[in-house]
Amino acid sequence: MNAISICLMKRPWIAAIIVTTIFIVFRIITASQPDLANFTPIAALLFCGAALWKSNRWMLPTALVVWLISSPIVNMIQGYPLHSATLVTLFGFAIVALIGLKFTSKSIAKLVLGTILAASAFYLITNTVSFIVDPVYAKTLEGYIQCMWTGSPAHGGLPTWTFFRNSLIGNTIGTTLFLASMSLPAIQKATQFKLQQQAV
Repeated sequence: MNAISICLMKRPWIAAIIVTTIFIVFRIITASQPDLANFTPIAALLFCGAALWKSNRWMLPTALVVWLISSPIVNMIQGYPLHSATLVTLFGFAIVALIGLKFTSKSIAKLVLGTILAASAFYLITNTVSFIVDPVYAKTLEGYIQCMWTGSPAHGGLPTWTFFRNSLIGNTIGTTLFLASMSLPAIQKATQFKLQQQAV
């Protein structure tokens, strides 16, 4: 075992700091690129943190720290209030974590599918609340579809389906890369992390 592995085993918080920094920087960079809006895999961190809680206790709080630090900066870049829709976002994150708990000890393939389900639930929840409270949308089926798919021209920017697409892609890639990295023996030794390999 090399010096880096020994250091991470004795001080697992170092890995959490590294992951936090990477995700914060990545989220800020993607927020400044309109075509990459909502690409950062925050939901993947939360989902995996809940699903793998028994073997990795630092991932879930790391995801929350990433969101708390980066959200005001991202909102400022995108022209929103510093703590825009915080309660709705927190509720959506809670649902993502609850879904993650249902996927404890599942296979890698099922964890990836669970991430897609969690990201979809988060999008559905937050956009439904937006439909309810935003007077721009007519409170009809057509208004709901508009909210979910195109968004309102009054708000400008990209259609809402692009946010959903970016979220699915970003979170799926995030979960896949995380699980792949945690399957490497060197990282498992360094973090004392054990990934369930059997299908359940």
